[in-house]
Amino acid sequence: MKKDSGPKDRGLAKALALGGDRRAFGNIPTVAEAVAADPARLPELVACLFDGDAGVRMRAADALDRVSRGDPRPLDAFAERLLTDAAAIEQAEVRWRLAAILPRLTLTDEQRGRAVALLEGWFENRASRIVQSAALQSMVDLAADDPELRPVAADMLGRAMRSGVPSLAARAKRILKPFEVDRATLDAALLPETKPLTLSVLPDRLAVARLAPGDGMPAWLDWTDPLVSATRTGEELSILCRESRVPDGVKAERGWRAFKVEGPLDFSLFGVLARIAVPLAQARVPIFAMSTYDTDYVLVRDEDLERAAEALKRVCTVVAPS
Repeated sequence: MKKDSGPKDRGLAKALALGGDRRAFGNIPTVAEAVAADPARLPELVACLFDGDAGVRMRAADALDRVSRGDPRPLDAFAERLLTDAAAIEQAEVRWRLAAILPRLTLTDEQRGRAVALLEGWFENRASRIVQSAALQSMVDLAADDPELRPVAADMLGRAMRSGVPSLAARAKRILKPFEVDRATLDAALLPETKPLTLSVLPDRLAVARLAPGDGMPAWLDWTDPLVSATRTGEELSILCRESRVPDGVKAERGWRAFKVEGPLDFSLFGVLARIAVPLAQARVPIFAMSTYDTDYVLVRDEDLERAAEALKRVCTVVAPS
């Protein structure tokens, strides 16, 4: 009888199949070594993620995780499939391995945004604590190479610390020690939950105009509008007002919409803008923020308004314009 020499002579799915016993360790290390030595077999291993046997799917994800720890570059060609088809697999053992793999891949900005959305969704899903922990770790890993994601990762760490789930809070504490982020952002993320914020959407499109510092207040400015602001520095006179007030030919950034934090706010409150900015950073929505004596305003581009409102509804009450 011919001796079986392992995955080299058998299909990878067969090498990973163990009679349906998902607890068995099987040939995972051997398969991972075989694929790492011969990356041409990666398509076969990726295909095993979609096998009808849950045990094969689990072990294939484990093997891919092991391969990616060595040299993840061959897996870059499969980034799109991992972010779409593989991410749709609801099996926890696949998801937590996939979460570990994603930060090791070379992703486009668009793919990175989708990876962030996936990890956030998996973190919010309480069906599997191990998937939540893996999503948290992977978000921090992504933030290590992308400073813009550090407030997002800090927010997730804060939610994990406040979750009341011992395993999740313990993971957050282990991650937190070497984690680098702006101190104010991290402190705001770790604050205990406070009274929910209510945001209202102002109805008008707004513009931010720039005039010379020596100019007087323009005649076209109407101080009876719902939101008007003028700031003079040594370099400029900056005007925020209704877009329709700004004449053509005036240098201005047009097309802004405003969220108003319902106030008045107590001056002792800390981290209000951080609580709004973090979910918007996660949704990749650029903002322009301003504060008054009573409250705060956060402006977003008109084309981003709907996306921003959906992101903010996770942490605030958002009231649409009447």
